[in-house]
Amino acid sequence: MNKAIDSQRGVVAIVVVGSLAALLAITALAVDVGHIFVVRNQTQNAVDVAALRGASFLYTPGSNTPDFSSGGPAVTNAISTAPLNISITGNDSLAVVANYWQTLNPSAPTNEAAVKVTLTKQVKLYFAPIFGMQNTNVSAMAIAVVQSPSAIGPGGTNVPMAIGSCMYTQYWNSSTGMPKNDPNTNQPYIFQIGPSYSYGSGGDGNGNGNGGNGNGNGNGNGNGGNGDGGNGNGGNGNGGNGNGGSCTSGQWTPLSSTQNNSDSSVQNIINSGNSSTLSTGTNIWLQNGDKNNLYDLIGNCSESGNHSCEYSTVPVVNSITQGSEQNVTAMACLHIISGSGGESKSISVQMSSGCTPTNASGSGPSYGVVAPPKLAQ
Repeated sequence: MNKAIDSQRGVVAIVVVGSLAALLAITALAVDVGHIFVVRNQTQNAVDVAALRGASFLYTPGSNTPDFSSGGPAVTNAISTAPLNISITGNDSLAVVANYWQTLNPSAPTNEAAVKVTLTKQVKLYFAPIFGMQNTNVSAMAIAVVQSPSAIGPGGTNVPMAIGSCMYTQYWNSSTGMPKNDPNTNQPYIFQIGPSYSYGSGGDGNGNGNGGNGNGNGNGNGNGGNGDGGNGNGGNGNGGNGNGGSCTSGQWTPLSSTQNNSDSSVQNIINSGNSSTLSTGTNIWLQNGDKNNLYDLIGNCSESGNHSCEYSTVPVVNSITQGSEQNVTAMACLHIISGSGGESKSISVQMSSGCTPTNASGSGPSYGVVAPPKLAQ
């Protein structure tokens, strides 16, 4: 009987030792697996932040295309940001590339400019070396995109002028998402915004006019608009900007549906920015008449002034009809070159890209305005 008991004790001892070994292995596995998950989360957080940081540098005010170059600010800022949130050693691999989203991911639903950050990190294990496994790798990837917003929050713009959508039909290349260039300058067309300025058939004045005889300057009609012809020598000169087209360029607005025609309502926006959120799909009031002094105020903050409104976001509406409510269809980026009252009563502008208004959100038509970047995947 004693021999049977001793035999059972031996078996129990073997079972206990085996159980302890299995328990130790499970504990070691749990510790290492938990450590791997922690590092994996840290790696994902690091690439998320890096991608967002890089994407915020894809556009600069006035740029007509995003900067995808390997030495550009988008890529370099993403690279410098990643190590701020996780240790990256020589055993790790960090890759950053900027391009359009569908180039980075062919199954992407849209094709905004984007930054992709991928980090593969080597994780040192604590207990697995007992079983011959020293380390393992974890990988994380993030893509951040910049989109055209559908809403501009308070303070997002201080140019209270609506522009007609027909202007974008003429001067914006929707297939490239960039302004059309004037072939004479290879720069975006310069045009005037104001209720007295119309463009389109019979009105943009960009056609050829007959030059004067000899070396003098002659007057030429460009698409129905009168403009100064070039030096003639009996030949043809380019007609200047003219009026009379079917597309009125723009008009002052309080950036709300309130039927307010006062100068002060618009002047407050020029001085302090819009006080409430401006969104596509909502109506805004287009004021009556010209506002002579307001053009000079815009001139003060334009490229010709202190530059504070040089690149500004404005609402796009279907029709510029004074004294009416119009639906906002998009947000657009304008390069404000100058503004002048007096006889001209206009703002001289170019269509542009890279406007980054504060508090922008949502997704809308692409007319050069970009919202803060967001993670796409």
